Amino acid sequence: MARKLGIQEAKQRAGRFCAFRERSPNELFEKLQSWGLTGEEASALVAELSREGYVDEQRFANAFCNDKFEFNSWGKQKIKAHVFAHKLSSEAVQNALDRIDPQKYEQRLRNLAKSKWDKLEKDDPFKRKQKTAAYLASKGFEMDLIWVAINSLDSKGR
Repeated sequence: MARKLGIQEAKQRAGRFCAFRERSPNELFEKLQSWGLTGEEASALVAELSREGYVDEQRFANAFCNDKFEFNSWGKQKIKAHVFAHKLSSEAVQNALDRIDPQKYEQRLRNLAKSKWDKLEKDDPFKRKQKTAAYLASKGFEMDLIWVAINSLDSKGR
């Protein structure tokens, strides 16, 4: 088993750990415990590093939501499902999701829908709609928006 770190050494390592990329408070807490700190010591160190700006719940939520939307093309439902694994407050998550530009969100959904629609065979329109809807739902988009996008593609006769 690895040796237990002292508080000062753990703080230094935690600072480097947080400097590498945005971390959630829960992620930092778990890392500190893996280094041998007790739950009480880890909580105190997370609080101290939060005060010093190394870790911030809202900043992490903003970065997580933005990255998953921009780079993974995830919808809000999938983002929300994955971000709660980091045990963030509902308020922080909702604030981060609200920062996603609605026009950009709808455009991304339309682009993904058109891309999937064009890849599917053109013979059975019902099957084509269902496969496109299932794909977009798996990406985490809302069903009402999905059907608007699919129906607009279908009405264009594509």
